[in-house]
Amino acid sequence: MRKITVWLYLFIVALSLCAAPSARAETSAPAAVRGILDLSSWHWEQDGLVSLNGEWEWYWSRLLTPAELAAGAGSDVLSYTKVPQVWQGQTYQGSKLSGDGYATYRLVIRTADADTGKDVALYMPSVATAYKLWIDGKEAAASGTVGTNRETMTPANVPKPVFFHLSGDRTEIVIQLSNFVQRKGGLWEPIRMGSADAVTFRRELSNALELLIVGSLFTMGLYHLGLFMARRKDRASLYFGCLCLAIGLRTAVTGQTLAARFAPGLPWEWQTHLEYLSVSLGVLMFVLYVAARYPVEMRPGLRRPIIAVLLMYSCFIAITPAWIYTHSMLAFQIAILAIFAYIGCVFVLAFLRKREGAFLNLLAMSVFFVTALNDTLFYNQVLSTGDSVQFGMMFYVLMQAVDLSHRFSKSFAHVEKLSSELQRWNESLEGKVRERTEALEMTNASLHEANRELVKMEQSRRHLLSNISHELGTPLTLIQGYIKAVLDQVDEPNRDRYLQLSYDKTLILNRIIGDLFELSKFEAGKIRFDCQFVHPVPFIRALYEKYEWTVKQDGYSFEFIDLTSGLPDGQDEEAVAWIDVVRIEQVFVNLLFNARKFTPTDGTIQISVDRVEHSDHGQSAIRVSVQDTGFGIDEEDLPFVFDRFYRGKNSRKNRSAGTGLGLAICKEIMEHHGGTIGVNSRVGSGSTFFFTLPLSNDPLNPFVEGAFREEGPKE
Repeated sequence: MRKITVWLYLFIVALSLCAAPSARAETSAPAAVRGILDLSSWHWEQDGLVSLNGEWEWYWSRLLTPAELAAGAGSDVLSYTKVPQVWQGQTYQGSKLSGDGYATYRLVIRTADADTGKDVALYMPSVATAYKLWIDGKEAAASGTVGTNRETMTPANVPKPVFFHLSGDRTEIVIQLSNFVQRKGGLWEPIRMGSADAVTFRRELSNALELLIVGSLFTMGLYHLGLFMARRKDRASLYFGCLCLAIGLRTAVTGQTLAARFAPGLPWEWQTHLEYLSVSLGVLMFVLYVAARYPVEMRPGLRRPIIAVLLMYSCFIAITPAWIYTHSMLAFQIAILAIFAYIGCVFVLAFLRKREGAFLNLLAMSVFFVTALNDTLFYNQVLSTGDSVQFGMMFYVLMQAVDLSHRFSKSFAHVEKLSSELQRWNESLEGKVRERTEALEMTNASLHEANRELVKMEQSRRHLLSNISHELGTPLTLIQGYIKAVLDQVDEPNRDRYLQLSYDKTLILNRIIGDLFELSKFEAGKIRFDCQFVHPVPFIRALYEKYEWTVKQDGYSFEFIDLTSGLPDGQDEEAVAWIDVVRIEQVFVNLLFNARKFTPTDGTIQISVDRVEHSDHGQSAIRVSVQDTGFGIDEEDLPFVFDRFYRGKNSRKNRSAGTGLGLAICKEIMEHHGGTIGVNSRVGSGSTFFFTLPLSNDPLNPFVEGAFREEGPKE
């Protein structure tokens, strides 16, 4: 938003600088009175250009030379008219004039004696539509051929500077002018006079500014057409590109008429066709552009009639001569303002509905509408500010560039995200392809080993089904026997004992079913976690103290060892872990009770904590180890310890060892916390089960890499 404000400010400053010379001339320069302009007190170097505005001598329907005027010719038709002003609508001898006709203008300029001999210049603007200029009786410039009817005149419209010397304190300017080819005739723009350097500078500045605008508009137009060629679905780029080209073309054939300078042979009729067609087609492209950007807001019921009218008017301009279609321009300008007002409503509606780029379009449209209104009033002689729609279009282009860069940055960010995801998928795919390739290139021995693994997996599956059947079947059989004994009153004194045994077996069944249900929720991703920041070392110490009496009561030696180095009292006040304390306690208890099951009653169980580097993400973690002096785990069973329902040799011997679901659940819990779980064991030397908890040094940001990424409960 700050950039937009700066650009708007620069745009207004540039516009003010362009209008400053004419504004100062109009406010501070003297005006001609009855054909005489007194500039004796005008300082050419300090005051700059002066507009030759005011009352000029006017000889209607006479083409008089300076010599004829000096001889008194035309005194019978002498009158005075304001300059700048078109003669259309003026009253002469009781009748209103049309745009067609011819006349002679004369002005006497008085200058200071000290200015005699100075090099000065007139800047002749666009004159409707052919003229011949004399200065002090000498022909100085001409544009086209002046005539008394349409057949004898040749129209032309090229602004130019006219240089001359001040030969005294009196300078006479005589201009013959005719128009039979368009709706307005006369000196309708100010003629400016100043030092030769000032006029040259003003002309070069105007040319440079218009070249900049035309070049910018054509560049943006071609750029957007290129965008459309690259992506045909984006018709908004096509319409906006054509709009830029149309306004750029209009700028080239108006104002300083750059088109005529770069193409001297360009006929005036073609130049005028391009001027008017660029307006009608430009408005058409603008309507289509807005419809493409905001199709919902611009209703087809209004859009289609507007497009039809603009197409028909463009055809009307293309097939009729200038002396016909130029007379319809006022009505068309009013229609343009109405269309712009409707488009403004579309932008307001899009802004209220929070459409993309609506605010920038609304801001740019406001400036564009003001400049279009200014041009309408200027070309109808209401204002004398000069044409400025090209500035409005430049501002609109700048706003579209901002909008385009914003959309491109969003698209680029989206593309980067997709590219990153695609790269990850490619890496994953490459890994899978590599794995498959390695599998295909295995030797016979490798194939035999793989086949052996498959056989082992099949055996595990059978063991799984057998264990499930056994674990569910045995308690059910016992429950049936106990209940039958109670019903048959076989051992009535032990009735309560049978019921208690039945109840205990139902608890076992309930635990098995609960474990199965919990694993199914892990698979479906519906397990609930309720995480919080916890200092892990004190938390594990508290768990040890919670179960210390229970373990020692059974005759085990139970110890807690804090191996975290460099931490006061084993606690780091900065490092915390983002965990679900209930789930981590579940993992701790499962590992602890497993150690107790497979350790003799005179054995030792040791809980230790130490700080390690997380192997996957390079961040610190707390490792919790549960070490026992039990039977240990056979080397063949180690890879399958955390598989579901897997029971090793020692587990199958120990009937109270469970179903093999506990460690599988522990593995799922640690994976959801971003941690790891593992085991080291040798037969006869005991086992060490361990798990890691990733640490974060920023308690306000739980989303550390590798950590469990949930802020609260999640289904």
